[in-house]
Amino acid sequence: MNRPKASSIILVALTLLVLHGCAGIYSVVEFEVLEPATVSFPDHVSQLVILNRAPFTLDAFQEEDRAEMEPEHLVMLDTLISNNTLRGLRSVLGESPIERFHTPFWLSERRTDTSSLDELILTKREVETICSKYGGDAIISLESYTLNIDEHHDYYKNAPGIIQNHYYEISNSITWNIHLRNSPRPFDTYSMVDTLFYSDILDGEFMTWTPPSTMIAELYYHSGSRYGRYLVPVWNHASRTLFKGKGDSLKLASKHTDRGEWEQAFDIWKALAGSSDSITSSKAYNNMAVYYELEDRLDSASYMLDRALESDSLELVKNYREELDIRLLNQKEVIEQVD
Repeated sequence: MNRPKASSIILVALTLLVLHGCAGIYSVVEFEVLEPATVSFPDHVSQLVILNRAPFTLDAFQEEDRAEMEPEHLVMLDTLISNNTLRGLRSVLGESPIERFHTPFWLSERRTDTSSLDELILTKREVETICSKYGGDAIISLESYTLNIDEHHDYYKNAPGIIQNHYYEISNSITWNIHLRNSPRPFDTYSMVDTLFYSDILDGEFMTWTPPSTMIAELYYHSGSRYGRYLVPVWNHASRTLFKGKGDSLKLASKHTDRGEWEQAFDIWKALAGSSDSITSSKAYNNMAVYYELEDRLDSASYMLDRALESDSLELVKNYREELDIRLLNQKEVIEQVD
């Protein structure tokens, strides 16, 4: 799928195309493709409830990190972590083509007992109570998080006392659950680990210093948005190759695509597809496949690629075949999730 129309979820993404010259023999067409979420919610799920249940506890931090931490530090860190995790999740849900997920209810009911966390999931009665109160069909619960910050020093081999690299490794782990109404167990459980690196000395040169608060905020925002991409379809960049070739006709077709004149280019490719030269024919069919894919006519694009490979088994065409096969497999799932 390409960007959605008002009347459908498919749009010819011609206005988003960027053509880059590549060694004078082909161009790269860039556009956006809607890829399916890992989770497929049941059809009846319309209203989401996002619930922060993560325990408010120093146990979330490594012992050396919490050694001098006062209660007010825990409050500040927890606020920074929770807010940015949920901000990242909100950013993805709000941009999703699933409009019914744009405005979930946001709740906080923090657990206080930090022992046997895996056993303290929401009960069926608790899920039903929350969903009934807020009109929700599913609860997405932030169950727990951890934070770890490590500092690293690398020294020059010929000068052991001089720092070559100084950087911070900041990592976390987060567990999420999805609960559906009238279900005795979680619909889905997802545990994730993320790591980011921040350098302030790289190969002996001082870099821009990043405050620890910014490191933490960026890490958890990244984690929240990553989980959002697990829940809903997202737009990702895709690229396809258009052959320019050495012949005058392919070059003329390329000039047409540079000006956005795709139908004129298509007519040239269509004529070249019948060429007695197998390589020229294969390239023409490949370019016609790109044209059809940009119009979201994937079956026609697939047929053109079959014809291209029948003419000549060019490596770039074989790679395109594999990429389009993935899109064909994903297409039905994306349509079901969005509709």
